[in-house]
Amino acid sequence: MPVVKVWCLPPNQTEENLKKLYEEIVRTVIGIKKLGINKKSVTCLFPPDQMQYGLGDEIIIEIDGLFEKPERTNSVRQQLAQQVALCVKKLYKKAKVECFVRTFDPAQGFCSIENPPARLGRR
Repeated sequence: MPVVKVWCLPPNQTEENLKKLYEEIVRTVIGIKKLGINKKSVTCLFPPDQMQYGLGDEIIIEIDGLFEKPERTNSVRQQLAQQVALCVKKLYKKAKVECFVRTFDPAQGFCSIENPPARLGRR
């Protein structure tokens, strides 16, 4: 499941702007068929930046949590970085946009709990 974090957006983003950005990013990610990702498996985060200076001048996108698979080659990951950067650039024309893609090997440590067992936390 890829997690897309977008940093340094211009200040005072509205819910409507963020929703549009979210929809564009998800559409772009699932549009790269070799990734084998569906809409429900993409998480987009827009963390608040602690410093206001320079927001909107350079937007940084990090894509983490992309499980390693044979079909997710370097060129496919490069396509992902370029396409996501371009879709963000379309919405923020004046900003420099950079996108970093990191693969993830679940053997390094991973846990996903959707419905915890009924006995979890009980004694």
